[in-house]
Formats: sequence, C-alpha cells, structure tokens
Amino acid sequence: MLKGLAALEPGDADPADVAAAIVDLVAMPHGSRPLRVHVDPSQDGAEIVNGVADRVRAQLIERIGLADLLHPKA
Repeated sequence: MLKGLAALEPGDADPADVAAAIVDLVAMPHGSRPLRVHVDPSQDGAEIVNGVADRVRAQLIERIGLADLLHPKA
C-alpha cells in the first residue's frame, strides 16, 4: 500500500510549494483566508473530498446555531 501511495507522487513534486502556499496564506487580508489550503501535486482527489466534508461541517454548525463561528469579524 505504501509503495502504491508513494508512486502517486510525481517525481518533480517540490516541497517548496508548501512554503509558498503558507506565504500566500499569511499575506491574505484578515477575514479572507480559506479554512483549508491544498498543495496536492498528485491530484489524488483530497481537495474534492475535503471540500465536501467542509461544506457538510459548515451546514451542521449553522444548524446548531453557531454560524457566527464560520466567519471571523474584524
């Protein structure tokens, strides 16, 4: 299983892409930062799965009356 997962990563994947994503995230104005950022050179579908999970989680938070937690106030 580990060999199969490792084979999904492209040989030219650059760990510096993670640092660049962090720099971009920190540079965003307060209140505009996303809940999650993906750096996924293998394009394994994690971004789609996490997007669905985040949406369902947000709906639950809204349903229990805590929607104000989803968006920071300046």
